[in-house]
Amino acid sequence: MKAILLSLGTRGDIEPFLAIAEKLHKKGHDVVCAFPVQFKKLVNESKYEFYGLSEKFLELLEGEKVKIVLGGKGNVFQKIGALIWMLRTSQAMQKEVITQQHDLIEEKQPGIVVYNQKCLYPMIWGIKNPGKTTLLSPLPCTVHETGSHASLGMGSDLGVTLNKFTYRFSNFFLFKTILSSTKRYHKQLGIKVNYSIIKKHILREEEMIYTISPSLFPKPSDWPENVHIVGYHEKDVNSDWKPSKKLVDFISKHDKILFITFGSMTNPNPEQKTKEILSVLTKHKIPAIINTASGGLVKVQECPDHVLFLDTIPYGWILPKMYAAIHHGGSGTLHTALKYGCATMIIPHILDQHIWNDLLPKLKVGPKGVSIKKFSIKSFEKGVLDLLHNEKYKENAIAIGNKMQNENYEDYLLKVILKQ
Repeated sequence: MKAILLSLGTRGDIEPFLAIAEKLHKKGHDVVCAFPVQFKKLVNESKYEFYGLSEKFLELLEGEKVKIVLGGKGNVFQKIGALIWMLRTSQAMQKEVITQQHDLIEEKQPGIVVYNQKCLYPMIWGIKNPGKTTLLSPLPCTVHETGSHASLGMGSDLGVTLNKFTYRFSNFFLFKTILSSTKRYHKQLGIKVNYSIIKKHILREEEMIYTISPSLFPKPSDWPENVHIVGYHEKDVNSDWKPSKKLVDFISKHDKILFITFGSMTNPNPEQKTKEILSVLTKHKIPAIINTASGGLVKVQECPDHVLFLDTIPYGWILPKMYAAIHHGGSGTLHTALKYGCATMIIPHILDQHIWNDLLPKLKVGPKGVSIKKFSIKSFEKGVLDLLHNEKYKENAIAIGNKMQNENYEDYLLKVILKQ
């Protein structure tokens, strides 16, 4: 069967689709990955057919106003204003990417389409072709409301009533955008579409999978049957990767090593942030591996022997060997760290990272971190010492990690996608 996987967004949006691509490929399905052109190399390494979507949408997501919407800064009113601006601006860009989505689906005539909510054409194509589409989110608190937390980008816990209102507010603009942006295809598809039809389809009819662990975020009891928590899925680790002797020697030499990374997140002054982190590590002689990744942290010249800088490393290899982890709170990084029993603290930057930062203290696997915009030596020092000295965090992380490693939702995931 031909399967098209459609995703617009950052690396964190792409990774779950690559994991699903592996599973579908192993079952004998023909997979096409349609992502922003920036991810062509990543897909080519996985040897799947690639279809490049416009780079403009990813550039929009990295803009300042979008960062307000995604939770990096700004009050509620600023976020609402930025959300309205973003949705209006994205409508112009959507014309190009919707055309690409339409043309690809028309050309390939897939049996199944898996897509994220930034991809709008599959939402109406699915109304015409029931049973062939699945909506995917690697993040909680997106479409389906929960009283325990506000909608993504709208803050933390605002109370049950306001929390639920934030979902209705953001969904209103989402459904309106779908309706207006796809209007030119309604007649071609032979369907009559209005706001109510789209709302019912997305919330009550479309199969939706959240690729998150139920050990971290169980499915709320009031969510409908078409919504599924299918566990965290990651693609196979590159077997060609080998650690350097320097890295192996460093790990064998030190105990209770701390792993630090900001992943693909950047900040206005990465060198300053790195030096502030190093000052705390040096003061308390904390052994640490710092992954500079995409530039949120940088290698500095003066570095103590108990700190090692790396620019890239497979998390599935390094995290099982670490005592604790401090990171930005991306869903993939968080799941992997806890899966391997790392006590964890988050320095949230945007989006769901603030949600996970609220959740960790409730799970008692680490202290609540301070957001990157409020980061300071004092706050970091307080958090890292608590993280390393409170043994309960490690014990609880190991317990949750054991649960996650025993989760096996692959059959369930494929059953939902393949409508079996």
